[in-house]
Amino acid sequence: MNRADFLRLLLLAPLGARQVSAASPSPDLALQFLLRHQSDDGAWRAETYGAFRDGRALTPHVLRSLARFDDPALATAKRKAVSWLLARGGDDLFDAFPVHIASAVLESAARIAALAPLQPVAMKRLLSLQTPSGAWSYSPVPVAASASPAPMQQTNLSAIAIDGLRAAGGHLDAMVRALPFVRSCQNHGTGNPAFDDGGFFQMPLDPTRNKAGRAGTDQQGKPRFTSYAAATADGLRCLLFAGAPPYSPDVLAARHWLDRFSWSQAALPADLAYYCAPGISLAASLPGGSSRTVKSMRQELSKAALPDGSWKNPAAEMRENDPIVATALAIEASLG
Repeated sequence: MNRADFLRLLLLAPLGARQVSAASPSPDLALQFLLRHQSDDGAWRAETYGAFRDGRALTPHVLRSLARFDDPALATAKRKAVSWLLARGGDDLFDAFPVHIASAVLESAARIAALAPLQPVAMKRLLSLQTPSGAWSYSPVPVAASASPAPMQQTNLSAIAIDGLRAAGGHLDAMVRALPFVRSCQNHGTGNPAFDDGGFFQMPLDPTRNKAGRAGTDQQGKPRFTSYAAATADGLRCLLFAGAPPYSPDVLAARHWLDRFSWSQAALPADLAYYCAPGISLAASLPGGSSRTVKSMRQELSKAALPDGSWKNPAAEMRENDPIVATALAIEASLG
């Protein structure tokens, strides 16, 4: 398969809703948990963080998970959520967490036709936030090139932005522009085997937000960061969706890192299995991929479930200590 065919396969892959197969861990209890926490007006809100109380942050996030099911029992919940989002479909919908919300809207719209009016608004906001380096930051406004950006303007491995662009079925040029930054977050190809294990870290400028910490200083005096599972899964998705060939050295190195990773060996708390699921499942689906890592990931995911059907990450870095955030991600992981 040549590069052009591979890109076409990724962009045209079916994105329609799917039924839960008998082989998948049942997310029924998790879905019931989310339905119990939907507000009467269709939004999802939480008390964990102030930014989660007006519905804008959590409603697109939960809807993206529900959109993957054809179950008629979810139809009312999805319809109410879509109506709530359409009623607030102006630019201010994307003010709080613009990259995450815009991407979630684009992914949901690929499966829910009624969301089509929000697609151009979400796409416009997502593209406007791509920085000169090709990456995205946590800033709600466009970021100019700077040698010393403010903390919220520092670029990071925003795989979710790539997910949104891919779901929308276009703007391959924007994804390709992200590749140089993505590769700059991979511990690979620098000629220093003490650090080059093929994995990824989240961002090059802020050691505190690379959850596995610093690995040391290389021979050129450059700080190096420890690879970890969530970043490596994100990095692999970015590489492939932005056009890196499946057998390129950087892709193979990331896949090898994930194949060696053991969920039973106490990943960092912020690295719970459901956060890494999209990249892990993608690695297993490629030619020569192994389902061993997916199986172990789902086993750890099952162990982490709470009696009420929810999940809750004890680590707060990615706000997964909010059960609505974590449970929606866990449902997606159960589908692979």
